[in-house]
Amino acid sequence: MRWLGVDGGGTKTAFTVYDERLVAADRLVLPTCHYAQAGIDGMRDVLAQGTAWAHDAGLLGAPYGIGYSICGYGENAEADAAIADTARDLADGHPFALVNDVEAAWAAGLDMADGIALIAGTGSIALGVRGERRQRCGGWDYEIGDEGSGGWMGRELLRAFTRQADGRDERGPLYDLVREELALADDFDIIAFAQAHIADRTRIAALSQLVSRAAEAGDASALGIFRRAAHEEADMVAALVRSLFGDLADTPGSVPVTYIGGTFRAGRLILEPLAAALPSCCRLVAPAHEPDLGAVLILKDRLSSDPRL
Repeated sequence: MRWLGVDGGGTKTAFTVYDERLVAADRLVLPTCHYAQAGIDGMRDVLAQGTAWAHDAGLLGAPYGIGYSICGYGENAEADAAIADTARDLADGHPFALVNDVEAAWAAGLDMADGIALIAGTGSIALGVRGERRQRCGGWDYEIGDEGSGGWMGRELLRAFTRQADGRDERGPLYDLVREELALADDFDIIAFAQAHIADRTRIAALSQLVSRAAEAGDASALGIFRRAAHEEADMVAALVRSLFGDLADTPGSVPVTYIGGTFRAGRLILEPLAAALPSCCRLVAPAHEPDLGAVLILKDRLSSDPRL
């Protein structure tokens, strides 16, 4: 049996075709299918385009299953119904699993084992799994939450620029990087930029790359943003430890915590402060698989329990 893994995040939607051994055969990346950004029709179009590509890339003529990992699924009843209808239509009678992206992140990151998965990409969310118990934390969306995410870091970058511009903080590489990236003729032009773009979380999240560049250059404000991001992420993990792993709180390194998302491409800049901020019972572990495989692993597990699915 072959497989299609769909990783629908807040920035992009990745489609990966896997062979019978779960080895990736081909991959396509399209824009986000998140209904809040693409709209319901746009979500359907992205998923339909990727599924059609997958047929030509190795699914056609073979038994296959589809694992859909969709950001925002499970958070809006009307959108959930549209997403589920779309997944069912595109699966066209083939078995499929439809889950939120954080559940897929757990499955891929920890290879279906107990522990905590942390996503910090365009948005942020965490999921704890212990046996049959599951609990999520965070994921309150860009406008009121998503602490420690790329979107959050982008907003923090803009705030840090204003503080360096008016002398509240010492100017560093961040100041010049922002002026150059946004082509600011005057520092106060940042206000017009924010008014025009602050609601566009993809655009704001892209600014997190400047935080990395500034931090690599030793900017104190940028390094502070990474430290605060790590603490925000660790807060989510700590909440899940209290709910699910309280009996292990005094056992060092007993709860694995994996991480998935673009924020972690900053490497040591985020991973070192995150590891230091986690509860002592946690140990940070690199993800076992790419996130595209997560929903496929969930589907494969369900099929092994009930082949009629």
